[in-house]
Amino acid sequence: MLYLRFVRLFISYLAFIVLCVAVYNYELSMYLLRQAKGQLYVLSGTQSFEAFKANNTLTEKESINLGLIDQIKKFSVDSLAYKPTNNFTSIYDQQNKPILWVITASEKYQLKAVEWKFPLIGSVSYKGFFNKELALKEKNNLRANGFDVGIRSVSAWSTLGWFNDPLLSSHLNKSKGNFCNLLFHELFHATFYEANRINDNENLANFIAHKATQQFLKNDTLALNEYMYDYFEREKLNKFLHSNTKTHELFLNSISTHKNKLILKQKQLIFLIKKLKNEGINKQKLIFITEEEILIEQNAYFIDYMQYSSQQDSLENAFNKFYKGSIKNMVRSLAP
Repeated sequence: MLYLRFVRLFISYLAFIVLCVAVYNYELSMYLLRQAKGQLYVLSGTQSFEAFKANNTLTEKESINLGLIDQIKKFSVDSLAYKPTNNFTSIYDQQNKPILWVITASEKYQLKAVEWKFPLIGSVSYKGFFNKELALKEKNNLRANGFDVGIRSVSAWSTLGWFNDPLLSSHLNKSKGNFCNLLFHELFHATFYEANRINDNENLANFIAHKATQQFLKNDTLALNEYMYDYFEREKLNKFLHSNTKTHELFLNSISTHKNKLILKQKQLIFLIKKLKNEGINKQKLIFITEEEILIEQNAYFIDYMQYSSQQDSLENAFNKFYKGSIKNMVRSLAP
């Protein structure tokens, strides 16, 4: 009965929003209805952790990660001043299949993100789809209209505390450090989120989740070392992007009126890829994936970087200067 009441409340809430939006924008209202359908499908398909364990043979890694959830949530409240939530109290079995795809797009000769406006959360520079065919259709439509576009499946998302977000079964396959980082990131969104500030929100969540993971794993040397190795490899890439994103933007501005600007842009991207190989990144798979994504997504790749990682240096400075290295103080200053 409680579940049915939740479903009715959810549907009524969505129906009200869609009705309001439909008055002004039919296309947006249909998108919201499809997203509501996808979200409801996931929520209605969740199961308890006990049922999931009974129905599946878990690996050692999966069992360890499943046992960490309550510890991570308690730590996030007691040691980090996160808001308590009922997130990650159930699990959705994906059957080893992605369930959400996200589109990012940019102007072809400017590092200017395409933005979509939604009720309550404001303007965002990505758009999610629970249906892959609809995501591909949106990607093709944007490309046909002259934009650079990136599309990727994502392993997690947050409803910002509006609903009880489930754990996804794919999360359990992550290393211990990356599993902790993911949960700290998504739980932070339920504590802090400001409309129309997508880059700030995601950069903050990334920064705080990293610091929280280090703090949480401080007594587990093996897991912490493994996590930090992955982090430093990714950080080499981020430093490369930090120093070259502005350069790429200035280059695009300089060729904006050139008759061969498409050719010049492709040469610039190939030049950046060649430079990447000299950054001392040991993980060849990371280099290969980055090269491929830059060539396919082009400017949209840099938009995605700016959304999640471009503010890490300035946040580090603020963290040390204003919060004296305390994540708890930083979170308290942000939380409403």
